[in-house]
Formats: sequence, structure tokens, C-alpha cells
Amino acid sequence: MPCACHDVHRALNYITIGVKEVEVADLKGFLGYLLRIEGTVAAVVVSRDGFVIEAATRGGPVDTEAIGAIISTGIVSCETIGRELQIGELTQGMIEYTGGVVMMSPAGKDAILAVTADQKTNLGHIRYQLKKIAPEVMKAL
Repeated sequence: MPCACHDVHRALNYITIGVKEVEVADLKGFLGYLLRIEGTVAAVVVSRDGFVIEAATRGGPVDTEAIGAIISTGIVSCETIGRELQIGELTQGMIEYTGGVVMMSPAGKDAILAVTADQKTNLGHIRYQLKKIAPEVMKAL
């Protein structure tokens, strides 16, 4: 017989970090999970028109509103490249700078999930986590 909290457990999402399962119940939880990756600075969910839906940072001077505005413009450019080159829809985008990296992924048709990170981060790990989390973020919206 299931425990009394069975329905609550079914309503929550669980994400695995290595061999440890982590409970994630809302957008803030998903973003906090992304911030556990070494080198990440900020994680945001942004609407297509540039408004920040939810944001989390490691602290310090991070302007998440500016990230939101820039990400929404940047993803449109990336999607245009895919259309013009006839190579399909954007699944992820990454822009690398001398001081860090910005990675983004559509989270449905109305939102974008983005992460900023420093040069020390494992880019493959962030890409994998974005691919795994973006559909869950879309469901949570």
C-alpha cells in the first residue's frame, strides 16, 4: 500500500545528480539545481518578449533583467540562422566569450531557459542538464 504522501511524491519532479536523486518542485528548484553545477553564475527562465519569469544567481552583481532582455533577442537570431540555413529548429544555443559562456534552450514556444557560467564550468554537463530540464520547465510554466 502506498504511503499517505504518495500523491505528493508523484506531483514532484526528481532529478538525478550522479547517483543522488534531488527533489525539484518548482521553477526556482530547477534553477537552483542548475546553480549546483560548478562555475554557473545565473540561471533564468525568460519569456519570448524578454521578461524574466524566474531567476536564481550565486549572488554578486548579476543583472537578471538584462540577461532576460538579451537572451530573448539572441535566441531569435539563433532561430533565424537555423531557418535560413534550413537545418531545423534550435534545440540549444551557446555563445562563448573571453569571460564566460551563455547557454540557452527553448522551454516550449513561450519561454527560454538560460545559464551563464565562467570558463571553469563543464560545458558538456550544462548542455546535458539543459536538455533534460527544459521540458520539465515547460511543464512547470
